[in-house]
Amino acid sequence: MADRILFLRIGMDLGFGGLGPLFPDGTFEYVPIPDNPTKTSSRTLVFSQVPCRSAVDIEQFVPAKYRNGPAHLDPEFETFTYGDPTPNKRGQLLRLSCGDILVFYAGLRPQEQRQGSRLFLIGYFTIANAYAVTATDGWPPTSLRHLWNNAHLRRNACDPGLVVVQGSPDGSRLLRIAVPLSDDRQAVLPEMERRLGITGSVKRAGAGRWIPGTHVTSVARWLYSLEASNGDQRESSN
Repeated sequence: MADRILFLRIGMDLGFGGLGPLFPDGTFEYVPIPDNPTKTSSRTLVFSQVPCRSAVDIEQFVPAKYRNGPAHLDPEFETFTYGDPTPNKRGQLLRLSCGDILVFYAGLRPQEQRQGSRLFLIGYFTIANAYAVTATDGWPPTSLRHLWNNAHLRRNACDPGLVVVQGSPDGSRLLRIAVPLSDDRQAVLPEMERRLGITGSVKRAGAGRWIPGTHVTSVARWLYSLEASNGDQRESSN
């Protein structure tokens, strides 16, 4: 059972000029942010290699200036890894232990909508392990081959301070149906305030939001109940 639940914002946002699409039936595409072109390697993904569930490729949902460039697919839902080297988030990731839950939310909007956006839950990991990653045995480290799918380990060098968490395959998934989290001002919806125990804005991506201890058990049960309505959705491409 989880002792901690952390909510993190991920994915394409208006800072890069785009958002993931939300379709009329509630399904969506998880569109990653662009990667830093100075940090790429031969293993770095480009957007044409990113899995897409609704169309031939995901590039049609990527702003034109980034469409042919590198993609920072983090988290990834094939081997269930997520990494971050920045002080706030790496510290939060290091507090996660086996059985804790890392929840991902992203900005989405219908394709025909040109202004505004809302935030939606799109997936989660049940944590198996957390790793402080270094390049002491080469890059990427052969001892961490099970993390090589992560976007940070696809780069040309180790990001200082990098922490990568891995979810258990049986307890981690990309949802099929997006779950509304915020209004169009990126403030937590009233019903989600009651369910999650958090209030205010969830717009910023610089650090995650912890679920209060009083709500962890009920939120964990609710998250796992989403499997029934969403189906057991794993990342796939057409």
